[in-house]
Amino acid sequence: MWATRRRTIIVLVVIAFFALFFVLPYWLLHQEVPSCVDNKQNQAEEGVDCGGPCANLCKGAAKDINVLWTKVFAVRPGSYDIVSYNENPNFDVGAPSITYTARLYDASGAVIAEREGSTFAASNERFAIFEGGMLTGDKVPTGGSIEITPGYQWVTVDRQQKLFSVTDKVLVGSDKKPKLTALLHNEIPEIVRDIDVMAIIYDSKGEAVGVSDTKIERLDGNGNENIFFTWPAPFNYVAETEKCETPVDVILGLDRSGSMREENKLEQAKQAAMQFVERLTPGDQGAYLSFATEASRPIDQTLTSEVDRLKRAIARTEIGSDGIQYTNIGASINGAVNEFASLRRNADARPVMVLLTDGAPTRPIDPSNQHKDYPEEYTRLAAENAKKEEINIYTIGLGSDVNKKLLQEIATSPEYYYQAASGGELGAIYQQIASAICKKGPSVIEIIPRVNNVTPAPKAR
Repeated sequence: MWATRRRTIIVLVVIAFFALFFVLPYWLLHQEVPSCVDNKQNQAEEGVDCGGPCANLCKGAAKDINVLWTKVFAVRPGSYDIVSYNENPNFDVGAPSITYTARLYDASGAVIAEREGSTFAASNERFAIFEGGMLTGDKVPTGGSIEITPGYQWVTVDRQQKLFSVTDKVLVGSDKKPKLTALLHNEIPEIVRDIDVMAIIYDSKGEAVGVSDTKIERLDGNGNENIFFTWPAPFNYVAETEKCETPVDVILGLDRSGSMREENKLEQAKQAAMQFVERLTPGDQGAYLSFATEASRPIDQTLTSEVDRLKRAIARTEIGSDGIQYTNIGASINGAVNEFASLRRNADARPVMVLLTDGAPTRPIDPSNQHKDYPEEYTRLAAENAKKEEINIYTIGLGSDVNKKLLQEIATSPEYYYQAASGGELGAIYQQIASAICKKGPSVIEIIPRVNNVTPAPKAR
């Protein structure tokens, strides 16, 4: 029994030795190395160098890219942007390189501008193709297309991890010169380079009203980058169909310095302000404060939903008779900040201040008497503090003696500054601001960061 078992063990050892030192080397020496570039259909490929062990998919094995929409945007006369929004409907399948041709057409269908480009398609993603600044001379396009060149190569890819997140999206000036800011975050610990970032703005009906793009050369691992997009003209959307997205708490700041007595400016400003508060809707609140050498303290009317109380407070405003009445813009902003910090504020409402002045700040005086520009510095600091509290500031300059640059600086954005040559223009300006505050405007902001890391997934041999 033991002799038989020992002979069996010896035979197995001999077979293992022979297989290890003779059979395996022979098999490795004569084994065909898998290849997906030999122009042959072999090694279980489904076609020539495609399918099976190859990352390249055979023709017809993946669905084509869907073009969801294409739109042309006017930048300025003779210059146009065109964008197409596309979808790769395939899971775990991407295209590392796609070429396309962008064309603009006139009313007769003739091509008036053409440009070629290239992009990529990651697995199961929606992406935009953008060609900006296409020149047409004196011709006006009535349509356009972005045609993807057939025959691009699909490859199998690993399921890709999320690379980026976008937060803090803020759009201002949509009815003037739109500006969009956001924060891009790298979700992985490695450096990412050559990032294309596109922004698409939609109205409430889902129609794209603005598209822009930018590039980031490098984003550190788990790092952040502020991104900016601008447009030279207002977005084209129908404001009359929009409704207020959120309620507002708005504080009117009105200059009652001595110069407001001239040309009946104060009375015209009061009438325009009263018309403004009449446009407040249910759910909104308003407050009112006037200012000269100092701002009213307590303010003339605290936050309230009662329009009549606001109108009475505005109507009572008079220019002081106790000496020269100077201009302290900073004090009015500080007064608004304090009122927004009170329990009267609606936490769900957007805080807004509308400030009107006919002059440059001349108060307060620097306690050390060292800085003649102290009133301006004081005003800027007050505005900075208000913006930190996310208070939106609109400014109105009345007449020719205002410091336009300063009023643009303290406004939330330069587009939030309005100039009135005379008191007679204030009514229309207040109406514009009321529409801008209430109007919902573009309702969806889509920011698409992309980097071409579409690489074939390794295949099991």
